[in-house]
Amino acid sequence: MTSPLIVTFVQATILNAISNVLAQLIDQRNNKAPFTLNTVALLQFVGYGILIVPPNFYWQRALEARYPGFPTRAEFSKVFSLRSLKSICSPRSWLSIFSRAPPEDSLPSHKEKEKHVRWAPRTQPSGLRSFVMKFFFDQTAASIVNLVLFVVVINLLKGESLKKSWDLVVLDFRPLMSARLKYRPLVSVLMYTVIPVDRRVVFGSACGVIWGVYLSLYAGV
Repeated sequence: MTSPLIVTFVQATILNAISNVLAQLIDQRNNKAPFTLNTVALLQFVGYGILIVPPNFYWQRALEARYPGFPTRAEFSKVFSLRSLKSICSPRSWLSIFSRAPPEDSLPSHKEKEKHVRWAPRTQPSGLRSFVMKFFFDQTAASIVNLVLFVVVINLLKGESLKKSWDLVVLDFRPLMSARLKYRPLVSVLMYTVIPVDRRVVFGSACGVIWGVYLSLYAGV
């Protein structure tokens, strides 16, 4: 049986190749030139994808292991209920999303705790809390690392020095992040509410075909 990583690797690589070919079509059409496949640019972009898929695959698994589960309909209903909307400005209400501890007045006494400690079921993590944390890390740490790696790796593959590649990171990080934030939040919402963990990298690649076109155009296709 083929491993999930291999399946993800092959599918994401195909989608990255499609993105680059589409970018070349757009670029050459804008320049009113007959289409000629730039094989070197295609291999560079696919090479970047080959290097980036495994870290992202295991990153998604690590996130799911640390913050397992999906938010339930009941949790969403509770958050977006009229009563919750009235108290949305209360810091205490937001902190309760991230807290696993029950309210103080509901805690059992010391004797009750000692009596039932052997039989107490393990507390299930909040699906909503897991969603919020995965969404947060995807929009911050994962986005930053992926953009830096893209600029550095793609320019190294084009023959630039490491110093030149880092200078380009400093120069282009803000516009690239701004462009990423126009589509990635919606993708993340779907990833962390309905998509199984081993399908998230491929799902992100499928949703990001247009993003791949944008990156290819940035890289000079």
